[in-house]
Amino acid sequence: MRKNYDTSSLPEHCYAVLPSSGQLIEVRRGEMGYYPCAYSTGDRAYNQVLANYFNAHEGVTKAQAAAMLTGSMFGWNVPAADPSRYDLDGEPVRLGVRKALPRSPQYLYEQAKLLREEYVPGTKVVLDEAVIDPCYDAPAGLAGIVQSVDDAGQLLCQWENGLSFRLVPGTDHFHKEAVQELELPDEEEADLEL
Repeated sequence: MRKNYDTSSLPEHCYAVLPSSGQLIEVRRGEMGYYPCAYSTGDRAYNQVLANYFNAHEGVTKAQAAAMLTGSMFGWNVPAADPSRYDLDGEPVRLGVRKALPRSPQYLYEQAKLLREEYVPGTKVVLDEAVIDPCYDAPAGLAGIVQSVDDAGQLLCQWENGLSFRLVPGTDHFHKEAVQELELPDEEEADLEL
């Protein structure tokens, strides 16, 4: 059968996590199956960290690793063995679904810096839409006070119902409560001018 991808876009080998057992494995281009890796641990999540580390060290992208794993399991002529079918995180590209581009640490730092200027501690915010979470429910209209803004640009707030949780700008829908300026009586203004 004719291959659906350019073989040169795949590395000679890469590391992956076996979906069934979570074992760290080595996959070789063009070969069916896999080779057990001596560095495998009993922890699936840690094995994924190791696979990402080893692959990055060898210049293998997550898209290439995902295509290699699929090729070793289902054959090298299937469309899913093409790295162009995956995004930067190694997730399959879905038609009609746009994923946000990853942001550099410098961009996140600058964004958090701007948010800290806009949402200083003590700023009052109000939810425009309910925030649904397995641990709590926060209805629309709930008001809270910003405590701080973390390095990821999330607003840690203390809410009027006693909850304390973070808002994610761009994901959660909320607005900043307008602050009314206090007007001083004319007598006090005259005293201030002296």
